[in-house]
Amino acid sequence: MLLPLGSADLDEAAALFADPRVMVHVDGGTRDRATTSRLLQANERCWKNEGWGLWAIRDATSGAFIGQGGLQRITELQDADVEFSAIIGWRNWRKGIATEAGKAIVYDAWERFTGSQIHALVHPDSAAGGPFLRRIGFRRNDDQLVRGEMLKVWHTQRLG
Repeated sequence: MLLPLGSADLDEAAALFADPRVMVHVDGGTRDRATTSRLLQANERCWKNEGWGLWAIRDATSGAFIGQGGLQRITELQDADVEFSAIIGWRNWRKGIATEAGKAIVYDAWERFTGSQIHALVHPDSAAGGPFLRRIGFRRNDDQLVRGEMLKVWHTQRLG
C-alpha cells in the first residue's frame, strides 16, 4: 500500500533513515530525527505544490511501515527534473517488495508528473541498485559527478 509520506510517519521514517545497514549507499548516509522531520515536511509541501512526491510503502495487510519511495526534484543532474528513489528496511530485502512498489510508483508517476524522463542515481558500491532499476524499467546512462560523488545515472522515459 502506498500513502503520501508525511509528518505522521516520523517515528518509522526516522528509524529507517538512522539504520546504517540501509543508508550505507544513500547519499548523505544516515539522518537524525530532526533532519528526517524536515525532509517529511518538505515532502508534504511537494505533494501540495506538485501533486507528487515520496510515498510511505506499507504492508497492505498489517499497515506496517516497509520503506519509502517516489519522486523528488533534482537540480544537480543536467537535463533532469526529478529523481526516483526507494529505500526499504533491511528486514524486507530480497522479498520482491521493492520491485512491486517501484513498478507501482513509476506507473503512478506518469499519471502525476508531466515531464518526459525520470532519473535515478546509484552509488557505485551498491550491488542491488542497478538490477532493481532494470527490473522496473530504467536504463543505464553515463556516470556523472553529483553531490561530490561519481554516481551511476539511470533513466526511464515516457512512452508514446
